[in-house]
Amino acid sequence: MAYVTENTYTGNNSTVLYSFTFEYLEKTDVKVSLDGTDKTLSTDYTFANDTQIQFNSAPGNGVAIRIYRDTNIDDL
Repeated sequence: MAYVTENTYTGNNSTVLYSFTFEYLEKTDVKVSLDGTDKTLSTDYTFANDTQIQFNSAPGNGVAIRIYRDTNIDDL
């Protein structure tokens, strides 16, 4: 079973930096999706710092942005 925490935003076609407020063990536990489609670290976004995601290009106007933690607690 996994424990999930998230922050959600709406794209505006100009903002590329989005903060998230949850803790995580590894960067691979942090996931990002646009309109329900998971994106790929390095290809679509990077970590600007420990609490911000930076998209390589700004999500479009009205695009649903979800930054969430998906930690597999079975492997802890």
